[in-house]
Amino acid sequence: MQVFKNDVLVEAVEHMHSTGKLYGVLGSSIGWHVFYGALTWQVRARGWEILCSQVEIAKSLAEAHNLDNSTAYTGIAPSSPENARAVAARFECLDALQADLNGVHVLVLAFSRDVDLGAVLNRKMAAELTAGSLVVAWSRILDAQPEFERAAVYKVAVSWSEDWGMYVYRRK
Repeated sequence: MQVFKNDVLVEAVEHMHSTGKLYGVLGSSIGWHVFYGALTWQVRARGWEILCSQVEIAKSLAEAHNLDNSTAYTGIAPSSPENARAVAARFECLDALQADLNGVHVLVLAFSRDVDLGAVLNRKMAAELTAGSLVVAWSRILDAQPEFERAAVYKVAVSWSEDWGMYVYRRK
């Protein structure tokens, strides 16, 4: 999880605290990336997963631990630091192309993508994410997308490699 402690993402967390923007995960599975972001950073988070059985597990965990599970981005800056840091986790069973990315400031792509889906999803992210938003990915998927620039690359140990690249992109 060292990727989530780098300077680029620390600044993004400060932005989420001051604006109430969201942390999101496409391919959220049973919610561990969503819970990590929400609880570590004390932000509101959303997860989208195509497998409804995984979403039900994530929802039950959120309910068991008193996380809101109904957060939505309003576009209004919070009136106090307490409101900005309200921890919440919401999960939806949806295809990534159906996810509403409005208000997401940090988006983690936690799933495998084929080339055809990648092109369509890249256009969706370019259309829906606002300037300054970050995308964290396991591959160089946004290198050729002109609306994004690489903000950072971090080498991490994963099960298949000792120094796999995690790529952080910023929406121009």
